[in-house]
Amino acid sequence: MNEIAQQNLLKKTDQIWRGVSDVWFTAQTVFEGVYRWGRFEQIGMRSQDDLQHSYSVTVLAMIFLEKISPYHTELDQKLVLQSFLVHDHGEGELKRDFCINVKKPIHDVEEYIAFCKRYSQLESSVFSALEKAYLLQHAGLKDNSIFPENTQNILNYLLQNKYYESLCFKAIEVWDYLLYALEQNRNIPDLIILPEVARNQIPVMDYLAQKLPGFKEEIWTPEISHLFHEVKLK
Repeated sequence: MNEIAQQNLLKKTDQIWRGVSDVWFTAQTVFEGVYRWGRFEQIGMRSQDDLQHSYSVTVLAMIFLEKISPYHTELDQKLVLQSFLVHDHGEGELKRDFCINVKKPIHDVEEYIAFCKRYSQLESSVFSALEKAYLLQHAGLKDNSIFPENTQNILNYLLQNKYYESLCFKAIEVWDYLLYALEQNRNIPDLIILPEVARNQIPVMDYLAQKLPGFKEEIWTPEISHLFHEVKLK
């Protein structure tokens, strides 16, 4: 291929596949060096970056959705899976990951803006779908007034029309936290991470067990809940 033909090809693909190559490339590289669980850094713990997390939690979401699908005939599974694929992209853009106990609403807004800056170059219908997927993680906020007005409208739409999907997101996210803590304590039993994560997240899991059909039957069963409560009290 001569140089002119190559330049024409690059120009045309950028025009017709608007923004795709940049988003595609960035999705592979943006999470480099963005590590999670910094508050629990200890010798022997497995480091986890945002790319590992995004992939594994999406796999976890597929398992979760299969397990509770008999209880939800109209659940938008595509939205939930899309959400996990893009939900941390703003963190990658800003090269940071805040532990949940120190993260503030303004950090969520900054990450959302960073996500939009990258993804809004896609054609409007594609961006609109992925923006909803990104915002699903924030649909249950008690106060979303810190977000721009048009974003508040999307969040309100999601809360009214995708309520169970937003609960699924939270349930899968917390399940992922617990699994990571379990893994670390399986390798090093005396770590503080499991009791601390249990204390922070058990109330969320208990709440979801009351609100999300199928969750306490398939995942947060009475037996599992009891065992985690025992760990929390230690």
